[in-house]
Amino acid sequence: MTSGSTRTRPAPRVVATDVGFSEGPLYTPSGDTYFTSITHGRLYKLTEDGAEVAADLGGGANGATLAADGSIYVAQNGARWSTTGPKWGKDSLGGVQIVRPDGTFDWVHRDPIAPNDLCFGPDGLLYVTDPTRAPFGADGRLWRIDTATEEAELLTSTSYFPNGIGFGLDDRLYVASTYDSRIIAYRVEDGKLVDEQTAVQMDVGHPDGFTFDADGNLIVCAIDLGDQPGRIQTWSVTGEKLDEYVPGDNPKYTNIVLDGAGKMTICDSEGGAVLVVDDWGSAGLELHPYR
Repeated sequence: MTSGSTRTRPAPRVVATDVGFSEGPLYTPSGDTYFTSITHGRLYKLTEDGAEVAADLGGGANGATLAADGSIYVAQNGARWSTTGPKWGKDSLGGVQIVRPDGTFDWVHRDPIAPNDLCFGPDGLLYVTDPTRAPFGADGRLWRIDTATEEAELLTSTSYFPNGIGFGLDDRLYVASTYDSRIIAYRVEDGKLVDEQTAVQMDVGHPDGFTFDADGNLIVCAIDLGDQPGRIQTWSVTGEKLDEYVPGDNPKYTNIVLDGAGKMTICDSEGGAVLVVDDWGSAGLELHPYR
């Protein structure tokens, strides 16, 4: 592993403000951008003037992903998370939600207690991270949901805090282990997670959301660097840090999405904003189910 270099890229544009703790960015084939807000409990759609509410979901809307039919699936943590751990209030309802193209929404499954992020796999099924308890409780879970039957399967319990999730170019399942600064990779064989490997061991910061470029490199949001601003690090799948980018002065840039033309959207969660880098310098990997 090398220390990488700080790469010069265009400064980001601010495209939305006052949206709370922004998360879960995604692009649609028609060119629209959606994102969630944990603190507002909403799914937003970017507009020329900022953002409009696409769905008022309540709770704490976290990661989001797009299905083949245009529906958006949301990891609803139920507003259970705070800096000191979960909050078990009467309105703390966690699970996975669906937002349909007409704006209506509903629960898909309530077994994940406080899901963080989710993605579709090459099998067409939905994979979900579920930290479940206080950050250092070491009781994470990974779920798989068949969105057609709405059946959920617990794939594994983890001894780490599972955060961001995605399938790489090699179709391994990558999961951010936030508090020990790792990206973990699994192969999926016969419906089971096998061959757990540490794909990335970060030297500074802790991983949150991530995406992939078209070459299969991981582009990772590194948060909680003490008195330093958050940054976006690029890592090869062999664990070498290639470069890093500092979007601004805030400590938490928690999630990103990169399109095929090299436009990156960044969630400036601490600043309550959404940013765009028009030319990241590499194209994004097409995600399932569109790959």
